[in-house]
Amino acid sequence: MRAPMKLTWLAALALAGCGNLDDVTTVKDLRVLAVRAEPAGFLVPLAAPDSVAPQALQATLTALVVDPQGQGATLTFTGQACPDYLSTLQPLAGHESRVCPEAAATSALPPPLDSALAATPLPAAGQPGEAAPVSALEYHPQVAFGLTPAQLGLFFSPANSGDPEIDAAIANDRDFGMDAIVDLTFALGGESARVLKRVVYWPLLPPDEVPATFTQPQLPNQNPRLLDLQLFRHRNATTGEPMDPYPDALPTLSLSGDDKLFLLPVPAPDAAERYLLRVRNTQTDVIETVDVPRELLTFQFYATAGTFSPDSRQSELSPVFTAANGRVPLDSEYHPPKAADLPADGRVTVWVVVRDERAGTSWDSRTFWVAP
Repeated sequence: MRAPMKLTWLAALALAGCGNLDDVTTVKDLRVLAVRAEPAGFLVPLAAPDSVAPQALQATLTALVVDPQGQGATLTFTGQACPDYLSTLQPLAGHESRVCPEAAATSALPPPLDSALAATPLPAAGQPGEAAPVSALEYHPQVAFGLTPAQLGLFFSPANSGDPEIDAAIANDRDFGMDAIVDLTFALGGESARVLKRVVYWPLLPPDEVPATFTQPQLPNQNPRLLDLQLFRHRNATTGEPMDPYPDALPTLSLSGDDKLFLLPVPAPDAAERYLLRVRNTQTDVIETVDVPRELLTFQFYATAGTFSPDSRQSELSPVFTAANGRVPLDSEYHPPKAADLPADGRVTVWVVVRDERAGTSWDSRTFWVAP
């Protein structure tokens, strides 16, 4: 069983623009499918958390924003970012999606908490960001954000504020890491979509807290890479493996011919990394370090027309369904729309977004045609 992680993408699905969607895998209007941070995460030395250079703590965030109705218009966006290390000061405690506190809440705190917890406007105060389309469907708006050395020093250093709740929260950050919340809203025409992304800071553990089994260097998380998206005609009824690859990289599916398509994402060999995870032993109430040999990857499927089933896959064996040969099925079956719902040119674009357990994200896309 994997310990609970600070997942960064659930809020993206919950807060994305609520368009006219018949199925979660069908993209009909403005959607934020993913946000990638580069680097995907940071390691902070606990002995000197404020010694890291400011530029080494900055992440460039790139959003995958898509809109079949965008028609080449310019996308605009605004947002804010803030640390998320004091749950006791979170004004929306109990809400599923955590956001930056209001200025009135942080300004009422004593120094240096007032400035340390204040939200930073993005991309700049009073100036919305703009992004031109990178294709007929996609926008890749970017913002940069990172916590400062002073913020890390304040909330990764040993707790001594005198407030038991604050000290407990800081101790929790030193053990498990902390996040920065990035809250972005995108607008295109009359549509809008909102997304939350977290920039993650993990403790660089001292040698005496590293299990003997973990003999490699501690490295920051890397975004999982996709090497390819492969298209197949059939799935083996016995093994569940996709088979009969399409010879054409941009094939045409025939509805009258009942053509089928199975989309298989191919992750890079190093996409699922080995890493250290801090967990609380529920029996002893002691914080322990676990050597995780391979992180879980999740693949989500999207299309501009038609649907995918299932809508997501995971890289580890499922207790509910696996292929008969014991291998983990990663492909998803594409179900084309009815003839009356086909795009005028028959063109369909599909995306696969891959996410790991530690806020890493990447994606790839393919295009094909569907004929009546």
